[in-house]
Amino acid sequence: MAGWAYMLRCADDSYYVGSTSHEDVEVRVWEHNVGMFEGYTSKRRPAILVWSEWFPDLRDAHAFERQVKGWSRAKKEALIARDYTKIQLLAKRPSKQRACFEAPLRDAPQHDDVGVRHPEGKETPNAQARPHRHPEVRVSRAKLGTRASKDGR
Repeated sequence: MAGWAYMLRCADDSYYVGSTSHEDVEVRVWEHNVGMFEGYTSKRRPAILVWSEWFPDLRDAHAFERQVKGWSRAKKEALIARDYTKIQLLAKRPSKQRACFEAPLRDAPQHDDVGVRHPEGKETPNAQARPHRHPEVRVSRAKLGTRASKDGR
């Protein structure tokens, strides 16, 4: 059985996320607006459909509904705008979001820090060997049924 996941903007400017097996999502929106069922939207009418997506399997629609209910308002608004790049950005930790939005110039290499290579492989005078600021980090996963030791090997 197929169905819809959908999002409504309520009269108080909040968002309601739901799913339905109705073939036409507008039927479910109408049910919200006439107060057919008690619940969140019955006290926040009218509710306007701002986003909907058809799923071939209703279980997937229910799963997506539960996922989106946990999203921030900004992420829900990115979904409404179908801005999938912004959704991915907003899925990152807040410190990573700021880094992407603010373009941290303080960490950008200065011209005298950058080694320029000559086309024939010769180094130019300002291409001095400098210690790497960020050590390489290796992540290994333990195989099933084994435990990783404290040193990560």
